[in-house]
Amino acid sequence: MPITIEKLKTMSPERRAVLYENARKRVDQGGQEILDLINSSGFPLRSGGITFSDPVHIRMEEIIWSKEGKDLMIQATKLGLPALAGVERLIVSDLGDRYHPHDLGTVDAGSIAGEVMRHLGYELAGRANMPEGSVAKTAAVWRPSTRA
Repeated sequence: MPITIEKLKTMSPERRAVLYENARKRVDQGGQEILDLINSSGFPLRSGGITFSDPVHIRMEEIIWSKEGKDLMIQATKLGLPALAGVERLIVSDLGDRYHPHDLGTVDAGSIAGEVMRHLGYELAGRANMPEGSVAKTAAVWRPSTRA
């Protein structure tokens, strides 16, 4: 039975998340059509906070850990901004309204950014407001680690 908007509407958010992940793994075998349908539906893929298996979390990890994501976070850090300020526009561009604070998505993005910054040899220097127009309101500020 083909997946339709009506069928998506009857599914739980978690069931839609499983369908989304299965479609993502089978993009070349018709999965892209399902991904597009789910993305355009606006239906949630979770009923609580983001889990590590959530497609939004997985995509944020891919974006933030990418070379471009890391470079943008380092640039933001050099300007005294939160690292997330550098990469958030990529997240918003890719995920659109699936990236928001209501499900702790911005917290999750900040957590992933923190993992990357620690991996790159930075240490936490505090918190600061995000630039005007950002989805996240505050985020961590980093500095090169003073530990040898």
